[in-house]
Amino acid sequence: MSAKRSLGIVLAVGLAYIVIKGIANDTSQPKTSASNGVYVDEMAQRQKEAERVATLEAFTAADIAEAYNRNAYAADQTFKGKSFKVTGTVASINTNFRGKPYIIMKGGVNQFMEPQFTLAESNEKFAVTLKPGDKITLACTGRGDVAKTPMSNECTFIWY
Repeated sequence: MSAKRSLGIVLAVGLAYIVIKGIANDTSQPKTSASNGVYVDEMAQRQKEAERVATLEAFTAADIAEAYNRNAYAADQTFKGKSFKVTGTVASINTNFRGKPYIIMKGGVNQFMEPQFTLAESNEKFAVTLKPGDKITLACTGRGDVAKTPMSNECTFIWY
């Protein structure tokens, strides 16, 4: 075998080694690709949401039910279309006519008028873990009432 041919083989093998080593190193290094960008964006959104939730006024489910029992119009001024935190004990977990989960919390003036909280789509998966008696805190937007039964939607879990 000639020296020129041997040198060509050595160079080809060396180049192949460098390419393979480069590929192996590339897969083991963290990427600054779109996937990391998405993660960073998601973390920023979570931080922003946590800061927003921290500023919300807090109520119990009983507070809301009593407000609607006393004066539905006045209660709407406080809750309807507004965001707030609510803490209470789960009475039941149900589905609406579209199959979406909602939670009824204890605290109503009677068992037929307990406050109802429809979960945000992003939090629906957590409904399967709930059971009556669980104490939870949600961030919700008030929807008003139906026959003095307080309704809220777009609820997300803060504490469970």
